Amino acid sequence: MITVVLIARTPDAAAPAGPQVAGVLPASESATSVAPLPGVPRAPSGTTDGVSPGTAATGTEAVPPPVAAPTNEPTSSSAEAVPSSVPTDPGEVLPPNLAVGALPAGEPFAVAGDGSYRIVGGAGPQAGSSPTVVRYTVEIENGVTPTEGDEAFAQFVERTLADPRSWTTVKGVSLQRVDAGTADPDFRVTLTSQQTVRGMCGFSVPLESSCYTRAQGRVVINDARWVRGALTYGGDLTAYREYAVNHEVGHALGYGHQPCGENTALAPVMMQQSWSASNDALAGINGSTPADGKACAANPWPDPAGAEQAAAPTG
Repeated sequence: MITVVLIARTPDAAAPAGPQVAGVLPASESATSVAPLPGVPRAPSGTTDGVSPGTAATGTEAVPPPVAAPTNEPTSSSAEAVPSSVPTDPGEVLPPNLAVGALPAGEPFAVAGDGSYRIVGGAGPQAGSSPTVVRYTVEIENGVTPTEGDEAFAQFVERTLADPRSWTTVKGVSLQRVDAGTADPDFRVTLTSQQTVRGMCGFSVPLESSCYTRAQGRVVINDARWVRGALTYGGDLTAYREYAVNHEVGHALGYGHQPCGENTALAPVMMQQSWSASNDALAGINGSTPADGKACAANPWPDPAGAEQAAAPTG
């Protein structure tokens, strides 16, 4: 039997203003240098995928209501009280409305780290041609050991964000990986243990998720999902990982959740695909996605046609 120790949290205080990303303003401000993709709403400050169910949207709004940014990190004493990894899940049976978002069976993942992080050394070239450069580090929670190694995780993140199908095709922003030599990166992409994720992102919906915490400027990638993926993506773990990076970085750039817009079309990258690509299924989980019968195909990219556009001749 695996004992899971829940991480105690004190009531959230008002979240402090998050770090200013070069050229990217919080959702409450009018951004002029970063143009959202068509139909993609701006994210609230402190966006997570662990939203509470039963909070219905008003009118025709398709985006979950704002979620307060987490302000409390788990203590190392709580983290050390659980095993470092588990080979399988405890066998809990989820209610029907949540089963679609269950974590697939698979390899062991990090249950708990110590809440501190190590920066993976190495910096990369600027991806994108915009003079507005958004800089990020790649970090791993201490206590988490990626199966492929730290450098492989960092290279995957950098390669994904440099792909022309990723956010570099959004007008007005370029992305660049930096390392410890940059004192104040615009955000930090962090591979994080299951229990630390729950402490940072919340667990009011009892499904594994990742999130972005604007108060800490941290893109929080859940190691449980990194190792196991999502039912939406079947066995395509590479595509799911691309999705996880692009989706959470999308929150860092100011974008909010989006439902399936056209039945059978590719899902928007800002759809909560870790749980489902069906609007009806998501409505049963988060209570805010419109239950309109639309279901999309899994898609990990903000701009799936970006690679074709980049390869097209000019002039």
